[in-house]
Amino acid sequence: MKPIFDETHEKELQKYRQKFGTMQFHDGHQTERKEFFNNYIDQEPKTCNQSPTQSRLEKNKFSLSLSNLQTQRSLVQSSARKSQHERRKVVNRQSEQVITTNNNVNYEFSFPKWISERNDFQKWKSHSDFDINLKIVSICKMETFKRDAAQKQIVALYLQKLSLFKLMPLMLLQELAGRLTYKEIKSESDLILCKVGDIGNCMYIIFQGTVKVIIKDICVKEFHDNEHLGRQALETDAPRNATLICTQNSHILILSRWDYQQCLNNLFKIERPKWINFINQIHFFKNFQPHKIQRLCEDLKGKFMSTKDCLYKVGDPIDNFYIVKNGTLVKKVVVNLEKSNRWPVKTKVWLQNTVATRQEITIKYETQSLLGYYEIVTQETLGLKSRTEEINALDDCFLLYIPRAKFQDIFDVDDQKRFRELFLKLYPTSFDQLMEMVKQQDEKKKLEYKTIKDALIEGLQNVDQLQLQKKTKKYKGILQNARNRLKQYQQTKGIIQTEIRQKVMKSIYE
Repeated sequence: MKPIFDETHEKELQKYRQKFGTMQFHDGHQTERKEFFNNYIDQEPKTCNQSPTQSRLEKNKFSLSLSNLQTQRSLVQSSARKSQHERRKVVNRQSEQVITTNNNVNYEFSFPKWISERNDFQKWKSHSDFDINLKIVSICKMETFKRDAAQKQIVALYLQKLSLFKLMPLMLLQELAGRLTYKEIKSESDLILCKVGDIGNCMYIIFQGTVKVIIKDICVKEFHDNEHLGRQALETDAPRNATLICTQNSHILILSRWDYQQCLNNLFKIERPKWINFINQIHFFKNFQPHKIQRLCEDLKGKFMSTKDCLYKVGDPIDNFYIVKNGTLVKKVVVNLEKSNRWPVKTKVWLQNTVATRQEITIKYETQSLLGYYEIVTQETLGLKSRTEEINALDDCFLLYIPRAKFQDIFDVDDQKRFRELFLKLYPTSFDQLMEMVKQQDEKKKLEYKTIKDALIEGLQNVDQLQLQKKTKKYKGILQNARNRLKQYQQTKGIIQTEIRQKVMKSIYE
């Protein structure tokens, strides 16, 4: 007798097709509807020619088997995610250990004299596996394609201690370590690294030795171990503005602009999603439409700076709009301030003492600060054709930037008006505003110190003698810290010139 295939079975089949046709395994590959269904159709409970009890048991068994299958798949996915998370934690822990070890390594360590004079020590000293400096030199002497991962790691950890490279991720440093070339100065013909007017296509890192900067036959500066020269050549092909001359027995590492830019581009492709999250965290950009911020993020580029590098100075062309991601940049502003004090010397007569100082005020630009946009957004109204201020790096920095043309293409006239309002709100644009800002900062710092001092004095009046003796050292430390912060703030203002004037004042009233 043939089994009867009625409408109920047709609905069951349709239900299974809908259920299994859209399922995915943990490997992410879509399963074909027909193939997947055929694999499981044999497991369908055979309800034809069976009693109601047998039919119900078969359906329950089938449902249980499907439930077990889904549970097993969930367990496999959970286990895979957990193992991947554990592997990531191990890799991060190993990287942190390597960086910590490198920070504790003293590359300038010297052995005691009684050891260094031994013959066996002298023999081993010349071996590259004994001296880390010789090891780095031997690696950089090799052809770049012959360096393995361990050798690149050694050079990368050395670079990590140098200015300009401190903020670079270890992955980028390892890639740069595979591109560095080596030059040893042995004879007098090798002493000149470059001459005035030569096309700049590389940066020099002084591994050991001294390099003199010569301008018009005058030595204007000397660079020594672990310092770099020719930083601008990594970004532009502008001609050299000085002649660089080495001392004999110097060891120079060379990084070409092409290699540097290629490594940066590889890094920026990976880091761009992080930049987008960073831009979205800046409150000012919430005022703009999302598609404009998206275009801004797509056109962003990156720039590493070392301590005391100049971002731009007065007279430079208006080129880019900058966003500080890491580090601190500063602007120096000179302002004239006067402080007056008077006291009576006779009846209705006062002596006024005025101290006039010419001070250099430091304005800081820290993480999430915007730079270089004021000249762009006021170019038409004020007719600015070049930079009107000088910005320098206080420490190692990493900046995001886009060219001026793309900035003006993304942000329209109304958007640029918001940028002007932001600048006027954050930074003084006139001498009176600058003086007012400095006075407010001075009063704020002095008020902070006075508040802490008054609070301690008032609080100690009701403290018993025993507790006062126990906490005297703590209270002195709090007061000293407040005093140090006030002194540190005052030291940020360089006194250029001081003038003291005295004046006798008489009352005009009887």
